[in-house]
Amino acid sequence: MAVNPRARRLLFAAGAVVLFGGGYFAFRVHEERKPYQWSGTVEARDITVGSRTGGRVKEVLVHEGDRVAAGRALLVLEAGDLDAQKAEAEAELAEAMANQTKVEAGSRPEEIAEANARSSEAAAALAEAQKGARAEDIAQARARFEAEQAAVDKAEADARRARSLLASGSIAKAEEDDAEIALRTALAQRNAQKQAMDALVNGTRAEDVLQAAARASQARAAANLLKAGSRVEDVQLARAQVTAAKGKLDKIANEIFELTISAPRAARVESLDLRPGDILGQNAPAATLLEDDQLYVRIYVPETRLGLVKIGQEVPVIVDSFPNRSFLGVVEHIAEVGEYTPRNLETMEDRADEFFATRVGLREGKDILRAGMAAFIRVPK
Repeated sequence: MAVNPRARRLLFAAGAVVLFGGGYFAFRVHEERKPYQWSGTVEARDITVGSRTGGRVKEVLVHEGDRVAAGRALLVLEAGDLDAQKAEAEAELAEAMANQTKVEAGSRPEEIAEANARSSEAAAALAEAQKGARAEDIAQARARFEAEQAAVDKAEADARRARSLLASGSIAKAEEDDAEIALRTALAQRNAQKQAMDALVNGTRAEDVLQAAARASQARAAANLLKAGSRVEDVQLARAQVTAAKGKLDKIANEIFELTISAPRAARVESLDLRPGDILGQNAPAATLLEDDQLYVRIYVPETRLGLVKIGQEVPVIVDSFPNRSFLGVVEHIAEVGEYTPRNLETMEDRADEFFATRVGLREGKDILRAGMAAFIRVPK
C-alpha cells in the first residue's frame, strides 16, 4: 500500500523526535552520573635552610637535584675565630666552676687554725699593752741603763786624758779622735737605753693601747669570718657566674654547629647557588629543598559542591602527563574561609562564585609525579 507523502513526513518527524528525545535522555543520565571534576596543580612542600651564624662558604657538599637524607650536610662555613672563642669560654667556665667549689666548701681547717693563731697573738699583745711593763722588765732596763752610764763615765775620762796627752805631744791626733768617737758612741747608747727604760716606767701610751685593741678586734673578726664560711650571697654569685659561663660556651658551640647547614628532612635539593668563597649572611637562605615525598594537589571547590568533599575522603587524581592512569589522593584540608578569585580560575563565571581551597595529599605516584604538573580530581555526584 502506498504511503501518503505527508504521512511519511509526519512519521519521519515523529521518529526523529523519539530518537532525539531518547538521545537527550541518555545524555542527561550520563551527565547526571558523570563525577564532578576540579582542576589544580601538583605542589610539594619546600624547606628554606640557612645559618643563624653566617660567614664565608668553605665547602659545598651537594648539587641541585641531589636527594639528601635527613641530617645530610649541604655546605660548611668557615669557623673564623670561633674555635679560639670556644677555648676562651671553656677556660672561663673552668675558672668559674673552681671558684664555685671553693666558695661552697668554705675555709680549710688550716686557714681557720692560722686565723685563730693570729687572733690569739693580737689578743696577747693587747693584754700586754693594757697591763704595762713588769717590775722585772723595768729592773732589767735600769740595770742596762746603769751599765751604759758606766761606759759613758769611762769614755769621758778617756777623752779627757787623750786631750791632755795630745796637748803635751805624747800621743798623735788620731788617738785623741778615737777617744772622742768612743765617747759619742757611749752617750748615744746610754740615751737610747734611758728612753727604753722611761717607756717601761711610764707604761704603754693610750694610742698604742687603742691600736692594739683594733688589731685584736680585726684578727678576731677575720677568724670568725673563716669559721662562718661563705655568705649566701657569695654562693649565689658564684653559681650565677658558672651559669653565665655555661651560657656563653653554649652560645659559641651553637654558632659552631650552625657553620654546617644540614637537611632537616629527607628531600631533594631544588636550588643551591652558593660556591666556596661566597659570603652568606646571618639567617639568609642558603638552599631550597623540596620534600617530594610530601606531594599534594591544591584545588578549589565551589561553595555549592563543598558538601561532597570531606576530610579523609579518598579521591582519584589525574595528571596530563599520565592521562590513562589515576593516583590515589586523600583530602587533608579544607580552607575555613572561601575565596572569590582563586588564581587558577580564569572565566568570569568561575570568579563569580565562592570557592574553598582544598588540599589533597597524594598517596601514590610520588616517584614519578613532579611539583608544577597540572592535575584534577573527580568526585562522584
